Amino acid sequence: MKHSILAFTTLLILACGASSDTGINKSLFVADGEHKSNGLRSVNGSISVGNEATVDGNCSTVNGEITIGENAEVGELSCVNGAIKVDRNTRTQEISCVNGSIDLNSEVKADGDVSTVNGAIRSRRETMIAGDMSTVNGDMSTLQSLIVGDISTVNGDISLYDKTTVKGNIVIDRDGKRPKDKTFKLLTVRIDGASKVNGDINVKGDDANVTVILAGGGEVLGEIINAKVIRE
Repeated sequence: MKHSILAFTTLLILACGASSDTGINKSLFVADGEHKSNGLRSVNGSISVGNEATVDGNCSTVNGEITIGENAEVGELSCVNGAIKVDRNTRTQEISCVNGSIDLNSEVKADGDVSTVNGAIRSRRETMIAGDMSTVNGDMSTLQSLIVGDISTVNGDISLYDKTTVKGNIVIDRDGKRPKDKTFKLLTVRIDGASKVNGDINVKGDDANVTVILAGGGEVLGEIINAKVIRE
């Protein structure tokens, strides 16, 4: 299955080469302040976009990192087997990884969902995510961030710090996903530093083994469903 995904993604990148800068076994670079009117696509190479640069299209890699400088503007960012790093005060659209982490510096604005399958997500001060933030197997940590949609995971801890606001819900979906040893690992949702969840925390699945920690003025305005609650 993994090889099928890689082969499909490689073919897709090649097919889109006419409307994008495409690199096979090489990395692609956009200089500081440069304007690219098309996208960037690489197989077995990284993509690097400089400070104050603009890429009108999308950036995608297979087996490579994507690094975006500060004060930049880009389209969608996606990777298979590689991390994505976005520096401060940059605007992007949807951000997604299959196997890799996503790191958003302060004042980043993502006009869509931010998601990984196997990897962590970190956001820093004054970051805004207009859609959902989600992982399957990966921790999520935020500082003074705004998530307009939901936060969801299966096997990742969630930590909200320093006046982070989630306008939607937090969903832990362990229904029908019990591991082979029949025991879910402990999953912790920490809401700290006057952070706030406007919706519910909804834990799905029997014996899901989820603990919600409310500390430092953190609060959930909706219900906390099917989880142990600790107040510090």
